[in-house]
Amino acid sequence: MTQVHHYGSFREHDFYLGFYRENVESAYFAKSAFGVHKAHLESMTGDSWEFEWSRRWISGFNFALHAKRPHNEARWFLHQAYNYRLVHFKRHLFPQQRHELRIDDVAISRPGERLSHGIHPSDWYDTIMLALAYNDGEALAWLDEFDEQAMNYDANARFIQPLQLAEFHIVKAILKPQSRDLVQAIQAYMQVDVSGESGKDAFYTHNYSLPKIDCLLSVFCHEDEQTYCAKMCDALDKFAACAKKADQDDDLFPDFALALLGPARMAYRNKGYLIPDHPYLPQWLITEDLHEMAAPPQPDSL
Repeated sequence: MTQVHHYGSFREHDFYLGFYRENVESAYFAKSAFGVHKAHLESMTGDSWEFEWSRRWISGFNFALHAKRPHNEARWFLHQAYNYRLVHFKRHLFPQQRHELRIDDVAISRPGERLSHGIHPSDWYDTIMLALAYNDGEALAWLDEFDEQAMNYDANARFIQPLQLAEFHIVKAILKPQSRDLVQAIQAYMQVDVSGESGKDAFYTHNYSLPKIDCLLSVFCHEDEQTYCAKMCDALDKFAACAKKADQDDDLFPDFALALLGPARMAYRNKGYLIPDHPYLPQWLITEDLHEMAAPPQPDSL
């Protein structure tokens, strides 16, 4: 089945290359700041710029793909985003310790502290999906220490939706099936009433949130390849619908379906299941080594 990607025309390449160049400039600034502002960065508290910068790294990854840059450059940005997300959650979960933050061969030491931003269960979920993609068992083990008490520090904790909590408990049960009841978590998830949602919330829930859980469960519940591929393709098509709607609303939406990358790489790694190439989740992102990466060239050479 041929998929249409509404960002992929040749005419738009320079547009996305311009955005990528801006992200590369930010990357070189971040790396130089580790040396120039080391003392300040190592003492800074009260906020998590790791979380904010993880979004910038993801932006670099997204625009690397849109600008058709080498795969190893895109993987470099993704690795920085993952590293920053891990340090963000380490700082929150282990506030009495210091934590190394690294860009290539340059590192600083960041203080632990209880944070009030970026510790929403959806942020944790996305970090878990990247840990699954990287097959990072050590990170999965300590990320499992994140619980409802830890998320209550978030300034927006009161806005956490029942569906997001239900997703959280499904992932927790997946991480430790020997001590948690996955069937019970799934039943609780299925009982969440989303019928009253409207507007953007309803569109997000039905076209993105629900399918990603179907895909995750398909992998962990050992469904057959045909069922798994059908669920992944359905989820990706609905993700594309979200992107297209945002585009039509004049809201730039360059994102790729990274929430599906963990299940996709797990299915390929463990069972050899491989979904068809899709504009929002290219096959090479599933099959190639995520640790093979190279920093982008200087911005003025792009």
